[in-house]
Amino acid sequence: MSSAPRPGKNPGPTRFHHRYAGYGDTVNFGSGSVLVREHLAADTSRELAKLDRLRDVWAEHRRPHPPDRPDEARHALIQRHARELRALAGHTATPVEQLRADEEALATTAADCRAVQELTPTYLHLLAQRFPGFDHPAPWSPEAGERIADAARIEAHPVVRAAHVFLACAAELAPAAPEQDRPGPPQHWRHPLPWALASLSLLRSNYPPLALDHRLASELHDAASGTDHTRRVSGLVPVLAGMEAAALRKELGCSVPGGKYRPPRTEPLAAAVHRRVQEHVTSRSGYLALVLRELDTTARVTSEAGSAEEAPENLRCDDAAARALVSRGPVCRWVSVDLTMADGTVRMLVAVQDVGTPATGVLAVTAGAWLATGGSETDILDLACTRCVTLIPTDTAGERWPEVERFVDTVVDTTADRLARLGL
Repeated sequence: MSSAPRPGKNPGPTRFHHRYAGYGDTVNFGSGSVLVREHLAADTSRELAKLDRLRDVWAEHRRPHPPDRPDEARHALIQRHARELRALAGHTATPVEQLRADEEALATTAADCRAVQELTPTYLHLLAQRFPGFDHPAPWSPEAGERIADAARIEAHPVVRAAHVFLACAAELAPAAPEQDRPGPPQHWRHPLPWALASLSLLRSNYPPLALDHRLASELHDAASGTDHTRRVSGLVPVLAGMEAAALRKELGCSVPGGKYRPPRTEPLAAAVHRRVQEHVTSRSGYLALVLRELDTTARVTSEAGSAEEAPENLRCDDAAARALVSRGPVCRWVSVDLTMADGTVRMLVAVQDVGTPATGVLAVTAGAWLATGGSETDILDLACTRCVTLIPTDTAGERWPEVERFVDTVVDTTADRLARLGL
C-alpha cells in the first residue's frame, strides 16, 4: 500500500480508491485494530461515493474564490458546531461568553490547518488544553498523542480517517469519563476534543468541518455500542458522512461563484423528482388517513402540490431548507398533505429545492411537518440536518429515486408516529 501523507502536508482532495482503508486492503493502526472491505456495508461505500461527487461540485463552485476572502459559511458552521456540541453534552443554557470561547477555539484550530500545522504529539497536547471539556478534563500523555497522530496518518477516505481519529481520541478520554447520566452516546463521545480532531482531519483533506447535530444522539449511541474498534468505525462512518454532506450543502449554498460560472439547468431533474414525490405521497396518504381516523373519526386528509412563490408555503419551504442547512435557491417545488382534526391541523411537506442563490446546480429534497393550533405552528418532526437527499447535476431521477422514496417514507412514518404520540 502506498505511503500515507506526512503529518505536515495537506493531502488535498482524497478520492474514493480501492487502496484506501475499508475499500479493499487491510490496514493496521494504533493497537492493531484492522478494518477491511467487508466491514463497511455496501450502503456506506455508496454514501461515501455520493459524498465525493457532491464535494467535487463544492470544490468547483468555490474554486474562483480568493483563499483570504472571509468565509461566512465556514464561520456559521463553526458557530453552529459550538452550539450543537453543548446541546449534545446536555448544556442547554450556556453563557454567551462561553459559546464565543468555544467558537474561538474551533476557529483557531481551523486557522492552524490553513497554516499547515503538523499533527505532532506536542501540537495534539496543545489541542487537549484548548478543548478541556465541559464536564471532565482531557487526560493526556505523549503516548496518547502518538496514537492519535498514527490515526491521522491512515491512508483512507477522509471520512473513514476522521472516524479513526475520533475513536482514537475518545479512547484516550474514556478512562476519566464520568458515568453515563443521559440517553445517547457515552460521555467521552460528548467531549469537544474528539469532534475538533475529526473536523481537523477533514479540513486537512480539503473538506469542510463536520456539521454536528445533537439530534443524532441515538445514531451516535448505536455507533458507540459496537463491540470492537472495527464495528465502531463501521457505525460511525455513515453518521459522519451525513454530517459532512450537510456541511457541504451549507457552504455550497452560501458561496458566490465567479463571473463565468454557469450552473447546469436543474428544472428537468427537479420536475421529474417532484412528479415522483407527488405520486408517492399521494399513495401514502391512505396510510396517514387510517392513523388519523383512529384518533379522530371526523378527520380529513387532503393533498396538494405546487411551487413556493407565496406564503405560507414559501415560509415552510424556507424552514425545511434551513433545517437541512440548505440556502434555498430560486426554485422550490413542493407536495403537502393536510391532516385536519377537531383540535388542529398538521401539514406535512416534502420539497425539491435548488441549493444556493444563484443556483448551484445542486438540488435538495427536504421535509417538515407542522402542527397548527390556536394560531401558532409547531414543528413536530424536529429532523436532524442530515435528514435530506442531495442531488447533483449528473444524477437522474431514476437512479436516485430509491433513496428519495426511503426519505419520503421515513417522513410519512415519523409524522404518523408523532400524531399517535400527541394523541390528536
